[in-house]
Amino acid sequence: MDVMKKLYKLLIVMALVCSSLISNAQNDGVTFTLLPQMPYYNYYNPGIRVPYKGVVGVGFSNINVSVFNSSIIYKNLYTFNDNGEEVIDGEGLINSLEEQDNFFNFNMSLDILNVGFRVNKLFFNLDWRTRVNTEFQYSKDFVGFFVLGNGHYLGDDNPCDFNVGADATAFMEFGLGVQYDVNDKLTIGVRPKLLNGLANITVTNEQTKIYTDPDTYSISADVNLDIKAASVFKTDFNRISDIVNVMDSLGVGSMFDAKNNYGFGIDFGASYKINDHWGVAAGVYDLGYIKWKNSKVKKTNKEDVTLNSAIFNNIEDLTSMKLDYNDMLKKIVDNVWGDDTLTAGEDYKTSLKTRILLQGYYEYNPMLRITAIGQLYSVRGEMKPSLTLAYSGLFLNHFNLSLSYTMSQYTGQAVGLGLGGHFGPFNCYFVADNILALTKVTAPTVEFATAYKTAGVRMGIVWTIGKYNQ
Repeated sequence: MDVMKKLYKLLIVMALVCSSLISNAQNDGVTFTLLPQMPYYNYYNPGIRVPYKGVVGVGFSNINVSVFNSSIIYKNLYTFNDNGEEVIDGEGLINSLEEQDNFFNFNMSLDILNVGFRVNKLFFNLDWRTRVNTEFQYSKDFVGFFVLGNGHYLGDDNPCDFNVGADATAFMEFGLGVQYDVNDKLTIGVRPKLLNGLANITVTNEQTKIYTDPDTYSISADVNLDIKAASVFKTDFNRISDIVNVMDSLGVGSMFDAKNNYGFGIDFGASYKINDHWGVAAGVYDLGYIKWKNSKVKKTNKEDVTLNSAIFNNIEDLTSMKLDYNDMLKKIVDNVWGDDTLTAGEDYKTSLKTRILLQGYYEYNPMLRITAIGQLYSVRGEMKPSLTLAYSGLFLNHFNLSLSYTMSQYTGQAVGLGLGGHFGPFNCYFVADNILALTKVTAPTVEFATAYKTAGVRMGIVWTIGKYNQ
């Protein structure tokens, strides 16, 4: 049980870092755009034709939550002892991690208002949504330091690569899409977007090495830490821990300074209907930036920072699991990173996580449509490929079904399922990006969070006005 508590503490620390920092790559799925009769064909590409004269969605029309966990997988957390009992396998967990590129990614979006209307060959779409994108990146040794203790990294030739990073943003998005049917085959579209940043924190902590004296267990460190943070809240924060307190002020109007942190984005694309069965589309989504003002920063770049007391007193503290995690974390902040104070910094920019999408489909009849979607999307400044193959169909003129299989260099493999209903102007839908993850909904939290690499759901209710067929 002590080992279980230890791992729980580690997972809690990681979760708190992500949630309290309050983005890099997004892993929310695209197959919801393929459900027959749903009006979100143009969500990622404003150049894909909307087959309605009008669309109305308020508050609950498009709700999305997705999580991606690259490395901590449930099956790697446990092993069996000599008695056949399942026990925590700390070293097995550490050995299953990548040296540097381990990720935890969380995305959320909510459409507050989505209104679209057609004027002849033009379709205008006004949407207002809130988005949160958060990514936490960590090294193998970052986890090893907490699970195995600093006694696992003894001597100058065996340092702990204590690297951790975060890229987290909460912002509002106001978009005005314009779509034009050039002819009965070609449609083009553009969606300029005004962005208002709510909160951002960017943490870069690379090439930080912690050394442990093999005789005294005292540590020293070479540190390279860079933190930038900004928000719309008037409440000042002078320490990293204050960011959590700022989040308690959400919803209090007097706390906002909405004139800060503006940015701009754009989506654009086109679609072409080759004939009654074949079609193609290409688009760019989330090209843009947010400029953050009144920032707070912390930079530490120093060598040979010596901790005067050990993380634990002797090796028996590790083997008997007698580690004081609160004291351990405090020593890391105060003696490795220096302290958690923040100072006034310059304005800075963060980029949206751009996607490039290529799409082709074959539709035999409304019950049988096969679609392939290729994507390139940004992960820490690099473009990672993804391929989705999807089936979608319309049944009895009212019910929609989609099945998808996604292969991604970033999020791995996933099988998605989408269900929808269309009854006159009333449309509802539910999409799961990884249906296998739904089998773990009732499982313990740790198992649910780590059973599969990716999990995401999207749902909504949308009203449509009249069909449009050119």
